[in-house]
Amino acid sequence: MATITPYAAEKLKALRRMKMIATGAFLLMTAIFFISERFGTGRIIWFIHWDHVNAFAEASMVGALADWFAVVALFRHPLGIPIWHTAIIPNKKDEIGRNLGNFVETRLLSVENLSTEIGRFSASQALLKFLSSEEQRKRAAGWLTEAVGAMVRALDDRQIEGMIADMASSRLQKLNAATLLGSGLDMVIASNKHHELIDQTLRQVADWVPSRREMIHEFIERSVERTLKWGSRLVPKAMIERATDQTLGAVIDVLTQAADDPNHPMRADLNNRIVEWAEKIKTDPEWIGKINSWKDEIIGHPGLRSSIAGIWTQTKEWILNDIESEDSTVNGYALRAVESLNGRLQDDPALRETIDIRLREGVITLLSSNHHAIGELIQRVVDAWDGEQLSRELELNLGKDLQYIRLNGTFIGGVVGLLIHLIR
Repeated sequence: MATITPYAAEKLKALRRMKMIATGAFLLMTAIFFISERFGTGRIIWFIHWDHVNAFAEASMVGALADWFAVVALFRHPLGIPIWHTAIIPNKKDEIGRNLGNFVETRLLSVENLSTEIGRFSASQALLKFLSSEEQRKRAAGWLTEAVGAMVRALDDRQIEGMIADMASSRLQKLNAATLLGSGLDMVIASNKHHELIDQTLRQVADWVPSRREMIHEFIERSVERTLKWGSRLVPKAMIERATDQTLGAVIDVLTQAADDPNHPMRADLNNRIVEWAEKIKTDPEWIGKINSWKDEIIGHPGLRSSIAGIWTQTKEWILNDIESEDSTVNGYALRAVESLNGRLQDDPALRETIDIRLREGVITLLSSNHHAIGELIQRVVDAWDGEQLSRELELNLGKDLQYIRLNGTFIGGVVGLLIHLIR
C-alpha cells in the first residue's frame, strides 16, 4: 500500500468533508420532500405553501443526483455500474495525456510565452544581487571549489594520463632540442654563470679522481709494460705505487688550482670549448642531428612516458588534498575569481548586457529546438500512470472543488423546480 504524505492526507480529509456536506444536502432535501409531501398545499407563512417547499426539495434531489452522477462519472462507474461514457478519466487516460501535453506545449508553455518571461529576467542583476555580500561570495567560491573537486574525481585517470603523455610526446617531437640547448648555453655564457659551472665541475672531478686510483695504477703498469717490455719486470712495485700516488696528486692539484684560479689555462680552455660547443650545437648539422636523435630516443623510452603520465596522478592528489585543507589554494583562486567577476559586473554595464543577451538567446534557442520534449514528457508521464491511479490523484486534488458542483446543483435545481411549479 502506498504511503500517504501529510499533505495528501490533509487533502483527503478535506475531500471527505466536502463529500459529506454535499451528500448531507441531498439527504436533507430528501427528508424535506417526504415531510412536505404530507402537508399538501397548506400555507406555511404569508404566501409560502408546503407545495412550494415540496417542489423545491423534489427538484433539489434531482439536481443533486444529476450532478453527483456527473462528478462520479469523471472518476469511476457510478455505483459500480458500467454505464456508457462513465469512468471517463481512467478510460481516456492516454487521450488526456496527449491533450494535456499538447495544451501545455502549445498554449501554457509556448515558445512565445516562455520567451516573454525570459526577456523579463536579468541574469546579471540576479548574479549581482547574489554576490553583493561577502558571505555569498565565499559560498560561491566554495561551490566552485567543490565543482573542481567533483570534476577531478570524475575524470578517467588512464585517459587523462594517456592524453598528457600524448600531448607531451607530440610537443617534444616537434621541438628542436639542439636549438633549445644552444640558446640555453648562450644565456648561461652571457650571464657568466658558466664559470660557476666550470668551478663546480672541476671540484667534483677532483673529489672523484681518488676513487679511480686503481684505474690509474693499472694504466701506469700497462704503460711501463708497453715501454720497457721484458724490462718492466725489473721495475719495483713500490715505484709503480709511488708513480700512481704522484700522478693522482698531480691531477688533483691541477684540478683544484684550475677551480681556484680564474686565470688558469685549463679554465680558459674549458671556457673556449663551451663557447665553441654552444655555437656548434646551433649550427653544425652533425651536432644538431645527434642531439635531436638523442632526444627522440629519450622520448621513445617507456620510462619517460610513464613519468610524464605520473604528473596527472601527483596533480590530482595535490588538488584533492588542497581542497580538503582549511587554507585551500584552489579555494583562494576561486574566491579571487568570484571577487573579480563581482567587480566587473558592477563597473561594466556592457558586460551585464552581454551576459543577459547571450543567456536569453541561448535559453530561447535551446527551448525552440527542444520545445516538443515538454509535451512528450507530459504524455510519457501520464501514459506511465495506471488509469485508476490517475483517477485517484485527480479526484484527490480536484474532488473537493467538484463537490461544490453537487451543492450548486442541489440549490439551483431546487430554484428551477420551484419556478416551474409556480409557473404551472
